[in-house]
Order: sequence, then structure tokens, then C-alpha cells
Amino acid sequence: MRTNRRNLLYASIALLPTICMFQILIKLFPYTGLGRIAALPLVFILNAALIISAIHLIRKLRPLCYALVLVPTILLSMWNTILFYPQEFSPSIPKQIKYSISAIQHYNDLTLADWEGYTYSPSRSGASERYVVALYKYKYRVPLDGTAYFYNDTDYHKDHPIRSLNGIPSELEPHHQFIWWLLKAYEK
Repeated sequence: MRTNRRNLLYASIALLPTICMFQILIKLFPYTGLGRIAALPLVFILNAALIISAIHLIRKLRPLCYALVLVPTILLSMWNTILFYPQEFSPSIPKQIKYSISAIQHYNDLTLADWEGYTYSPSRSGASERYVVALYKYKYRVPLDGTAYFYNDTDYHKDHPIRSLNGIPSELEPHHQFIWWLLKAYEK
């Protein structure tokens, strides 16, 4: 009886990273469509089964080996959460993360054309991430007279032209806001 309670406690603690990842992904990548309704419970069940299996396995091992099994299992559950999180029209989360890292790494290589020449579309090539990094890089060249629009999209953003530098982050897509914050935090 006591062992079952302890295992339930371990499983609950091991599932906390999954719940935290859900919160982060919902905040940064909210455009899931109806896929989130099915995907989140299924991912939770998958991760719970994975963690319960690992806890069942470590019962037979020495306490020293617990971390050797449990830590990779928790990391795998976090990867499952990221991998299976749905996106309605954007590429998968791992691809968007890869595009974001690549855009930040190529900060010095971005030109004014990456900002001015961008036209809004659900990007499968990382163009929107390069746009955000280029916008950050050339933010002091942005005309603040209302002639520049977010994502150079006059259809969707026609009521929200760029009028101040401080207002830019709040009008960006959530994961683009995070890119902006990273660039600002690291003083790029």
C-alpha cells in the first residue's frame, strides 16, 4: 500500500514537466485549431504510460539507478509533448524552434530585405522568424508614421500599423514575441 502511494507520488511529480510544457506551448503556439482538443489528452496519456512504465521498471533496480532511468524518461516525455503538439497552419513546433534558432544565429547575416521584402504567409521555410529578427535588427529604420505594418500585411494588420518601437513586441505572434525578448535580453 505504501509503495503504491509512493509510486503515485513519483508519477505525479514526473508528469509535472508535461503539464508545464503544455502551458508553455499553449502560450507560445496558440494556433492549434481543433487539434488541441484531441492531442493534449492523448499526449498526456502517452506520457503517463511512459512514466508509469519507467517507475515500474525502477522498482526492481537499486536506488542509485533511479535517476539513470527516470531523467531520460522525463526528457522523452517533454520531447513527446513538443513533437505531438498540433499546429493548424504552421510547421511543427520542432521546425519552428529550429527556424527561430537559425534566424537568431544568423542575426549578422540578415539584411534589410529580410524585413522589407517579407510578405505574410504561413512560413514553411523560416521566413517569418527571419522577418522578426530583421525587424529587431533594423527597428530604428522602421517608419513610425503609420505606413509600415506588422508582417508587411496590410490585409490582416491594417488597423494596427507600426507607430512606436515599444508597441512592436505586443503585436507579434507569441513565439515571435519570445524571439524579440531573447534578442533584447542578450542585447543583440
